[in-house]
Amino acid sequence: MATAKRVIRCHNCGAILQSDSKKIPGFISKSIIENGAPKIPYCNSCYEKMLTLNASNLEHETDKDIIKILNDAVATDSLIVWMVDLFAFNGTLNPDVVKKVKKLNVVVIGSKRDLFPSFVTDSMLIRYLDERFSEVGINPVEIRLIGSEDHIDINDAFDVLKEQRKYRDVYLVGELNSGKTTLINKFLKNYVNKTKWQIKTESYPGTNSNILEIPLSNSSFLYELPDLSNSTSVISKVEKDIQKIIIPKKEIVMSRKFIGEGSAILVGNLACLYVIKGKRGSIRTFTSEKTEIKAVAVNKVDEIMRINYKKKFCRPVSERFLSFRDYDMFEYELEDDNLRHDISVEGLCWFSTRGKGQILRVLLPKGAAVKESLSKVR
Repeated sequence: MATAKRVIRCHNCGAILQSDSKKIPGFISKSIIENGAPKIPYCNSCYEKMLTLNASNLEHETDKDIIKILNDAVATDSLIVWMVDLFAFNGTLNPDVVKKVKKLNVVVIGSKRDLFPSFVTDSMLIRYLDERFSEVGINPVEIRLIGSEDHIDINDAFDVLKEQRKYRDVYLVGELNSGKTTLINKFLKNYVNKTKWQIKTESYPGTNSNILEIPLSNSSFLYELPDLSNSTSVISKVEKDIQKIIIPKKEIVMSRKFIGEGSAILVGNLACLYVIKGKRGSIRTFTSEKTEIKAVAVNKVDEIMRINYKKKFCRPVSERFLSFRDYDMFEYELEDDNLRHDISVEGLCWFSTRGKGQILRVLLPKGAAVKESLSKVR
């Protein structure tokens, strides 16, 4: 009686996998075969290409004018106010700006506090911001949270400036959609100018950037700097109609899926979390109110994403992502510490689960930032 042996093809090029000769298409290391066929098999050649394609370096685009302006902040030992969008922020900070301001006093303001579910406390979010800034060597002198649009407590935000600036100039930095312009507009509605100077917007000396200058006293000013680049955010990678879906306007949605090894979670066609190894457990996904997620089998992800691209049953679906070459893929082995960990995709979502020694893989748009850390909400 004949013995049956399964013939396995490379998931990418379609060549039959074999471990006899590197010169023949489909070569795969014998050790991999001996350990059992991988759930998503690739020949060595395709796998090496994917490592190159799926490990792009983050390109932080830094406006040279911003660095020139911050040189003056350093020279005058000014106060830096760094605003971040609490939903989009995953701890990725522009390294050029970090290097420039890390020796100055920095106040961190997290915006869109009102969009978080009711079980989320201020102390959770403040701790998260403190940990992420401390990782890069910035120890904030103060961290405050504000809401979005009409939920901004302008008095609280500017009371901290009075306490911390100590007659110094203030430089306000933040990415597009961080909330800094909304904060300034709210401030100006109640602003009373008691100085000899006028509010003005003009080209900052030595640069081509127009910045808003608000007198705080006869010898100090608040400068609103141009927006920092958000080139590592998913927001910068997608079409404008997709941006309207992934940026929350209402309460952030927490979805819970109980999945285990061989399962995955799709976030439209913009991200996917694979459970490569680990017992069945709860994974929370935090997204905007319009973003949809779906639990699927790992070995069917590619097929389902192709169908989703055409039928759009799990939105958002961007036209910019057609094959694995358009994505980066990273793998994380969590510690068995029973603490809650996040894998955060900047500008899109974050996944949260307890560390049980599991191995997770995440797929996301090429060049977008992903970060593993202790959870934002814990």
